[in-house]
Amino acid sequence: MSQSPLHERLEVAAGDRSYRALAELTETNAETCRRYMQGQSPSAEFLSAFCAALGISGDWLLTGRGPMRVADATSHALKRADPGELLGAMANTLETLGSRVDRLEVFVQTLETRVRASKAASAPSGSTGSGGSGAGSLGSDGEPDGRAVQSDVAARGRIDRIARVVARRPPPPAD
Repeated sequence: MSQSPLHERLEVAAGDRSYRALAELTETNAETCRRYMQGQSPSAEFLSAFCAALGISGDWLLTGRGPMRVADATSHALKRADPGELLGAMANTLETLGSRVDRLEVFVQTLETRVRASKAASAPSGSTGSGGSGAGSLGSDGEPDGRAVQSDVAARGRIDRIARVVARRPPPPAD
């Protein structure tokens, strides 16, 4: 009995795996997997799980076009792309990177503002920089709670490191 091209590709992709091994990979009943592999029309769920488990291109499995492995799809597409498509893809990538850099710059500026405000708030009062830890950080004996002190010290260390980085940055240009 001759098999359909789909079933021929299923066999090629499965290699020497047993029906039981394929059933485990695709989370399908072993008997159902055997029927699919021997010629019964497979379900879309089985084909999807088969492709995902083995790294097979769904396009190749269903139509025979393109590379068999998903990992080879990028190099295959690059080989077939014309220069205009490549330039368009590069332009889109650069545009995306530009917007990410813009968002990162806004984040850094926000962080700079917070650090400067925190530093300004802690400098004149001569406090430890905890921002007013208050009575909530005192233990039952009236002494500072050890966890709160460690947290304050760690936060102050992070703020100091950020402040040093911010201090080294040139100020933003005036608009």
